Amino acid sequence: MNTILLSESKAASELVRSVLAVNKDYDLIYEATSLTELMTAQVVQPELMILCITSPDQQLLMQLKLVEERFPLPIIIFTEIEGSHAIESAIEAGVSAYVVDGLSEPRLLPIIRTAIARFKQSLSMQKELNQLRTTLSERKIIDRAKGIIMAQKKCTEEEAYSLLRTTAMNQNSRLALLAQNIIDTAGLLGSASR
Repeated sequence: MNTILLSESKAASELVRSVLAVNKDYDLIYEATSLTELMTAQVVQPELMILCITSPDQQLLMQLKLVEERFPLPIIIFTEIEGSHAIESAIEAGVSAYVVDGLSEPRLLPIIRTAIARFKQSLSMQKELNQLRTTLSERKIIDRAKGIIMAQKKCTEEEAYSLLRTTAMNQNSRLALLAQNIIDTAGLLGSASR
């Protein structure tokens, strides 16, 4: 994995570098002392970000949110500052793991693997949520189109749905797209007759 390391501590940088060098799954592609440096750098598609910082301030968390929007990736923060507000803010910014006083050689790889797994799970849940929203939105459109067909053809809901489904299959079109076309056409004809 293409890995970025941002560290305020030379000792922390050396520790992370040595652990990653032994494990061939992680390729350290960029190293800096601040996130501001990363924002201006040309970095090829990072897949993991590790931060070793004393305290995550609001500016850093806002920058992390921008990074997360630009290229979603697991982000791990090793810090000395504890507190529910700092942790909540970090999670909102897209941080997959927030580790207080826990940077050590034997713990590093398990923490990285856990953060990656949590990130993948979160991505999967977000994708599923988006699909459910799309399905719900499409269902509403189909229901509106059925209502238009029922009023126009003086038929039952089942007959309207059957007609809608058959027409979509005959036209090799998605049901929701056909339904939206019916709604748009009805709106156009309704406004033209006024």
